[in-house]
Amino acid sequence: MTGGFWSSVGLRAGVPLLALVVCGCGSGGPEIASVSGRVTMDGKPLANATVVFIPENGRPAGATTDADGNYVLNFAQGRRGAIPGKNAIRISTQRDPTPGDENTKGIPGSKETIPPKYNAVSELSFDVEPKKRNVANFDLKSGG
Repeated sequence: MTGGFWSSVGLRAGVPLLALVVCGCGSGGPEIASVSGRVTMDGKPLANATVVFIPENGRPAGATTDADGNYVLNFAQGRRGAIPGKNAIRISTQRDPTPGDENTKGIPGSKETIPPKYNAVSELSFDVEPKKRNVANFDLKSGG
């Protein structure tokens, strides 16, 4: 009989604990803030560029620009935004080719068309403000 009692006590104690683990305590991960913007090169929209925000501490967020150079950062698990604070920015057009299969078309690779000061040795940064819709526009220059 005692085994049954302790088993049911353990079960009752475990259910709320399991609920906390499954729901992730309501946090869903670190705090992030909305970030969107537009990337241009010499005043013209920069399409199909990868934009990456790299925080001082934590996971990077990234996006690909559309035909008009617009982007909205994606963090993780369907969450959009970036970690608040100072972020280093890298913008690149270099992309390895992606092979297709019977259901999808492959994506051709592309060469880097952006100067290194915007990607490999980036001079760009942006302070993401918490609890705010941040707009980060970047007008890159092709020369120099």
